[in-house]
Amino acid sequence: IPVTGKIRLGWDSDTLNYPLIARIIEENGGALLAVHGRTRSQAYSGEADWDAIAQIKQMLSIPVIANGDVSNVKDIDRIKTHTRCDGVMIGRAAMGNPWIFSRLDLPQVTQEMVQEMIAEHLSQMLSFYGEDIGLILFRKHASRYLNLLPLTPAKRRAVLTADQPVEFLHLIGLSQL
Repeated sequence: IPVTGKIRLGWDSDTLNYPLIARIIEENGGALLAVHGRTRSQAYSGEADWDAIAQIKQMLSIPVIANGDVSNVKDIDRIKTHTRCDGVMIGRAAMGNPWIFSRLDLPQVTQEMVQEMIAEHLSQMLSFYGEDIGLILFRKHASRYLNLLPLTPAKRRAVLTADQPVEFLHLIGLSQL
């Protein structure tokens, strides 16, 4: 089974150890490396360093996946061109926007597509976690989807506090799962 790794550029700006860590991963059998273009201390703030990702790609013979500051379709193309990476990893930007994997930006996503995704995602959560906890756990995902629907604050609150999946779906204009 291939073993892959994911790294950041280092702990902080004084400890940028990514060239060493990338090389160690490759030399010890790593089949692929995903690189988040920030340090640990940056967390998700500041700009991702795509130049560092490009440097790693040039150093290694294994595939390199670029990660960081990819939030729309244009960013996917830009990071691939800039880094010459073999692929792109999308993290937080995919939350509430799974359409990015189909290369659709949010303005291209219709209200019907959002409703269908909510119904499908909720159905999967209920199937996996059960009806009691599935709806509760789904709320954190739903809150992002709901940003794409024309809801008043009161309606949004009612949706996110619905006790039953049927009620939840009814409040967003769907009749059933």
